[in-house]
Amino acid sequence: MAEEKKKSKLKLPLIMIVVAIMMVGAGYMLSKYLLTSDPTEAKVEQPTGAELEERSFQTDDLTTNIADERFLNVQFTIVTDDAATREELELRKFQINNIILGDLASMKKQDLDSKQDMAKLEEKLRGQFKKLLQEGDVQRVYTTKKIIQ
Repeated sequence: MAEEKKKSKLKLPLIMIVVAIMMVGAGYMLSKYLLTSDPTEAKVEQPTGAELEERSFQTDDLTTNIADERFLNVQFTIVTDDAATREELELRKFQINNIILGDLASMKKQDLDSKQDMAKLEEKLRGQFKKLLQEGDVQRVYTTKKIIQ
């Protein structure tokens, strides 16, 4: 009987210690995952203007007719991952112009009016330009001029 009393007296402090350790562990996990910034987020440094200039290729000033019998004057700037990729795009300028003119020929004015529409076109062009490259990457396409008449 005396042994049972000793065991029951030891159970309560033991349970309290286990619960306390679990609470400390849970608190640590909460603070680590909820309160601190996400460690998987990559810190991306913005390139300097000189670096962008070195990696950017500007298309010719292109004028074409679009599907609803209007004229469109556009120019794009293509940002690549490095200068070698930009040089390859410069050599493929005629292919780039062909892709742009081909895509624009089937579009109407309402397809080019909003910022979202232009973003879709830029992303579509980016994908097509990437396919031209044997090495390197096209990071972004910017519309730098757009006049619809």
